[in-house]
Amino acid sequence: MSVELDSKLIAALQSNGRATYRELAATVGAPRAAVSTRVQTLLDTGTVSVVAVAHPELLGLKAMAHVSVAVSGPVGPVAEALCASEAAVYISAVSGHYNIIAELRVPSQRDLYDAIATIRAEPGVRTVNTLFYAEVIKGIFMPKSALRADVRLDAKDVALIELLERNGRMPFLELAERTGLSPSAARNRVNHLIDSTALRVGAVVKRRGGGRTLAMGIGVNLGSRDREVCAQIEALPGIEFLARTLGRFDLIGTVAADSSGDLYSLAEHIRTIDGVMALETWTHLEVFKEHYARSLDVRG
Repeated sequence: MSVELDSKLIAALQSNGRATYRELAATVGAPRAAVSTRVQTLLDTGTVSVVAVAHPELLGLKAMAHVSVAVSGPVGPVAEALCASEAAVYISAVSGHYNIIAELRVPSQRDLYDAIATIRAEPGVRTVNTLFYAEVIKGIFMPKSALRADVRLDAKDVALIELLERNGRMPFLELAERTGLSPSAARNRVNHLIDSTALRVGAVVKRRGGGRTLAMGIGVNLGSRDREVCAQIEALPGIEFLARTLGRFDLIGTVAADSSGDLYSLAEHIRTIDGVMALETWTHLEVFKEHYARSLDVRG
């Protein structure tokens, strides 16, 4: 029961990291006391951390890509070296033909080329394959729309964002005390940042153990029914990330589940979808880095 409840809570926190215990209880259909206990356990054990991420446009990040790296020799030293790159927001050791995957977010395509060139030059790197994001369909820390034109931040907003980047569930009272705002003003500002797409708050999951902490990457080649297939895959349980890409795949994604059997069943289901021409999968073995925060300047 706890694994099933944890899975539901993780999914709910990925959707809304600042949901109250009452809201979470209503979402997962469990008593508030049980929800409070399980959420606190997930946080205390480090299985889940809830963080805020500013809209990429606020951070000046306009070019994004998924990079697969094949390594000669041990994977660890290469992964650790890549972690030092500010361009890489996510780095994971994976099974399959490639040994490491990374997500890069940079200001321009030239910066992206330079970041990939740096990866290629790293000792131990044998091959680098790049998928450019044409459109992000679903992502915990990826907005579904462009930044609203009327978004303007002041120093108080930036201070709130920086606090929430470290603890996305920080209470409004503590946010108020640490920024010099009243509790109601802190609440209004945070809600406005979220509603205006300037900020997303969600759960980062440590990929070990049970409770939707097993993850599989998928690379899909599509036929002519592009939109219909994307919609069907997006609707599947456990889809955390989905993007249209330019490169060896038309679509890539991340699927989370409670067990390897569930991941297998999901992969088999995707293969049966009309319009899926080919499917490649890889398992996330060890996440070395998942950090999306960047320094944020006040917009005038």
